[in-house]
Amino acid sequence: MMKHYVISLLALVLASTFNAEAKNVDPLWDQHEKKLSQEEIKEKGIDVMIHNIVAQIDDIDIRKMARSDIFETPFGYRWKMVNLHTGKVLIVKVDQDFNLISVRDRNNAKVSISSL
Repeated sequence: MMKHYVISLLALVLASTFNAEAKNVDPLWDQHEKKLSQEEIKEKGIDVMIHNIVAQIDDIDIRKMARSDIFETPFGYRWKMVNLHTGKVLIVKVDQDFNLISVRDRNNAKVSISSL
């Protein structure tokens, strides 16, 4: 009985140590990309700029799409869009001035753009 208790306690200690080490890695990643809050999106007028960018992309029917959270990156902003009917995922990247950098699908293939 005591053997099972010691093994369980050891497993718990190892798991918490691994978890603590994993948390130490996350802040490095968070320094590169920051998830924007709804207040920041409204304050900066990002929704309107996103709509203008999305209107340029041939593969997006806005009525069938859902948008992920917006992340501020060193080069500008990025977000994902998912077609709710087909499941197709598009990753959109723009610079700080909301000039389109790239639109790629899940397989990192470029998506057609009607006008730039």
